[in-house]
Amino acid sequence: MKRGERISTTITIIGSSFVLLLLYVGSGLITEEDKINYKNTFLNNNIEVFAQEENKSPVVKNSKIMEFSGVNYADVVTSGNISPNSFTVSVWFNTTMNVTSGNNAFLLNKGGFGSDRAGFNLNYGIWLNNREQVGGGFETAGGDDNYITSQAPYADGAWHNAILTFDEKLHLLKLYIDGVETATNSTNTGITPDNTGKQTIRLGANSLAEKGKINGNYTGQLDDIQVWNFAFTKEQVADLFAKESKLAR
Repeated sequence: MKRGERISTTITIIGSSFVLLLLYVGSGLITEEDKINYKNTFLNNNIEVFAQEENKSPVVKNSKIMEFSGVNYADVVTSGNISPNSFTVSVWFNTTMNVTSGNNAFLLNKGGFGSDRAGFNLNYGIWLNNREQVGGGFETAGGDDNYITSQAPYADGAWHNAILTFDEKLHLLKLYIDGVETATNSTNTGITPDNTGKQTIRLGANSLAEKGKINGNYTGQLDDIQVWNFAFTKEQVADLFAKESKLAR
């Protein structure tokens, strides 16, 4: 699949057929006319959705560089259906952002921060903290946090790859930066992400709106966003990074 090539986004996953669209959001409001007429910036030519085939293809794949100004964000509209226990999340990012003290800037997340209610917690996410370190993880249905953080900051104006994995069977949460494992957390046996909610996968901001307001906005670029419903091994992570690091950006 070449970038810019038109594709169909209607597929079947686990026996249910649905259409997955990526919407660009400026003020947070999308008009019905925009949806019908496909006028939106990110609606066309940039989202690939795959059914699972022997755990090889991603559930969601985006392969077009997207710009985030610190105000706009993007939603995968029907991604409430994509709610795994085990997962691999990969995203390339390029930023010089100075994250405001006390906040996080989300690269990608489903569920978001801000609630401890079942169905409204973080299924998975990758973000920058106020030291521009990369953080990632999930919350349980009871709101318990399972996070890990890189040691180094990465708001240096260069492209970097962040990959977050969680293996439910091994109860291991891992963060890789540029193909190298930088943080590991062994969770308690039986701990799983809160995957009962229907929040969207959101790029560039917190997917949980607090009193209707969007926060956690990111400033910079994102590319090659992918989500799988199983945990990669370190060899698979290294292989993916080796292949994608050769792509021109």
